[in-house]
Amino acid sequence: MPESWGKSAVTASGIDALKATAGKFFADSERERNLHPEVVEKILCAGFARHFVPHEHGGTQGSFGELARALVSVCPSDASAAWCALIFATSGRMAAFLPAAGRAQVWRDGPDTAISAALSPAGRAKPMNGGWRLTGEWNLVSGADHSDWALLCVAAPTQRGAQLRFMAVPRSAYRVRDTWFNVGMRGTGSNTIVVDGAFVPDELSFTREALAAGAHADVPGACYRVPLQSVSGLPFAALCLGIARGALDRWSEWTADQRIAGSPMRDHEAARLVYARSAVELEAAQLLVERAAGAADDMARAEEFGMRNARDMAQVAEVSRAVVDRLFDFAGAQAQREDDPLQRAWRDVHTASSHVVLRFTHHGCEYARQAWTDAAA
Repeated sequence: MPESWGKSAVTASGIDALKATAGKFFADSERERNLHPEVVEKILCAGFARHFVPHEHGGTQGSFGELARALVSVCPSDASAAWCALIFATSGRMAAFLPAAGRAQVWRDGPDTAISAALSPAGRAKPMNGGWRLTGEWNLVSGADHSDWALLCVAAPTQRGAQLRFMAVPRSAYRVRDTWFNVGMRGTGSNTIVVDGAFVPDELSFTREALAAGAHADVPGACYRVPLQSVSGLPFAALCLGIARGALDRWSEWTADQRIAGSPMRDHEAARLVYARSAVELEAAQLLVERAAGAADDMARAEEFGMRNARDMAQVAEVSRAVVDRLFDFAGAQAQREDDPLQRAWRDVHTASSHVVLRFTHHGCEYARQAWTDAAA
């Protein structure tokens, strides 16, 4: 927990402090495959964990647009720090779907509680009087080592068959196994959470169906009444955009000191076209992010444009990856050093854009299926 929580949403000063600290320790985070503790503290101090926490628990019930802008800003300093900030923020929104008694437990120490979540079902839950006995392993849980609580998805047996539920487990009830050895986003510490027979009471569980539908029963606030399809890809796409924008800035700085055949690189048409094409593509991608955020923050439009948002965010991820690929390729061998910012951006954007919520093949097909059905009607 940070020493001083404050009560504001994600702030400019908090973001600046996070960027400075993340930049200072990014090499350590890469080497250790986990964020430095000081970076985690700055994430919490900046207000990311409390961003979607209900007002009644001291949170800010923030907007999706504000979160997206903050993530784009943090990414050039350290995409892994931005990713964990994203996870703590969106996991807080998920935890708001718990019953009142469960919410009170999770945020009993304040709204800056760090929560990590595993969206894919795993493990097993045995029904017991008043709850379940939870056992299993959940992979790819970002920020797990720094979490105070974990939200774990499991197929819980009921009289009508298996029901996908999220179960909130305190840090004392799970351990973290070191399994994160990926090419990119190395500092996210996306390790494996292991639970050995923890009892999860009813008040610390909710259905994945409620989250997907954005159907919250008793907490007022627009951010809890948004279908998951409208918002699931938005923060991840914003993160990819932030990586690409940082890469373009770095590439542009690099060209200022480079020469081709004795003349400045910036005098060559090829370099100018790379810059111009990359800039316009990222500006267009940013417009898509802003449009998606605007729809997500408007309850009247969130459901209507859910499929379009999912399609657009997958497109933003593809464009961001293509821009970084272009810059990395043009820079040649000089960018292939392990400590080069372009090489790191190339690794990070490929890892980030591979997230399942950013797959254009799926979302594009679903969008076309819906659009053609509506047109026929």
